[in-house]
Amino acid sequence: MSQVKVYNLGYDPETGIGELLHTTTVRHAFGMIRREVADPVELTIVEDRIVPLALELTRELSGAWVEGIGQRSVGFSYRAVHDRDHWTCAYCGRSVSKTPACEALLATVDHIMPVSRGGPSSWTNLVSACKECNNRKADRTPEEAGMPLRVEPYDPALAYRVGGYVELLPVLVTA
Repeated sequence: MSQVKVYNLGYDPETGIGELLHTTTVRHAFGMIRREVADPVELTIVEDRIVPLALELTRELSGAWVEGIGQRSVGFSYRAVHDRDHWTCAYCGRSVSKTPACEALLATVDHIMPVSRGGPSSWTNLVSACKECNNRKADRTPEEAGMPLRVEPYDPALAYRVGGYVELLPVLVTA
């Protein structure tokens, strides 16, 4: 049975821009439509039945609010950093895991600017890293360690993906 993509409220099927939350079964998708939790945005015909390919939630599912600004923020956690980086080491490009085949590929989160030098635990200062690269970089910046980043960290609440590339959202200036 095929998988149905579930997007947050605000998905644009014409451009494909939107926050993909997860995938689900066709059966569960019909249940979501019946409960009016989601609306179908892409349909297809399978064996003379209309089946959804993509759903859009009827209410926006949001993370924590950025204090004082009124903008949404994606829920921040080390797991969310790994998800943002597709469970790939930002230094060597190998896949990392919570249960790796070898200890060197254990998923860790690295501070680009080390905490000992005042580096914050933020979206733009954290990357997913394998244990081997994290230990080799130690308490240095990537430049000092001779380990350039393969990806640029970003705040998912301020960006979206288009064809695999990250695009930053325009910043609204208020008077």
